[in-house]
Amino acid sequence: MREKEPLRLMKKCYDSIEYGYLYGFNQKLSGEAFAKVQPYMKKFLRGDYKDPLKITGQAIGWMCTRENVPKIEELLGITDTVQKRENEYAEKLADPIKKQEMKEKAQIILDTAFAQGDQPTHELSRLMLHSSIIFDLNDSYKNGKEEGKGTLYIYTPRSIYYIMNNGVGKNTSNNITTFNGGAIGYRLFYHERLDQLVRLVTDENEYKED
Repeated sequence: MREKEPLRLMKKCYDSIEYGYLYGFNQKLSGEAFAKVQPYMKKFLRGDYKDPLKITGQAIGWMCTRENVPKIEELLGITDTVQKRENEYAEKLADPIKKQEMKEKAQIILDTAFAQGDQPTHELSRLMLHSSIIFDLNDSYKNGKEEGKGTLYIYTPRSIYYIMNNGVGKNTSNNITTFNGGAIGYRLFYHERLDQLVRLVTDENEYKED
């Protein structure tokens, strides 16, 4: 029987307009435990966001903002804290060699994970319009889109898309239509770990053109 994971707060949603990250629990709380932390949490609905199209992840449910995370963790005696994980991650990134190794491993994990995702048909312009944030790997799309090159990670209301530009003109393997050809796109539902890996490999380099 698989051992139950320790209770912790994790990123459930990303709002690029107002809240930033919103946090929820990795498991269901007892009524007594929830009563302790309810004053520091809010039951979010779609109408609570300035722009529902600019969020990614689980937008509905009981969550808290980053400022209330330490209070909730203290009340419930959570030892695997958000700050602890952030500090450990920042310490690894501080070493350039370790960071490069992490980026290379992260890209392999992302390639493998997205290959298991689905491939819906879309227009790239619509995905961009309905995105909360877009990361452009090494400015590859910004500098290469005219030639049909580049890689993007697009955050939409529930998912993250991995877009690989695939040349100018028609290609039967493409499922994403671009302004001058097509691209191959994979989709996975938002998850804290997936978000972390994407931000790592892209250095959070945003694409803001068009």
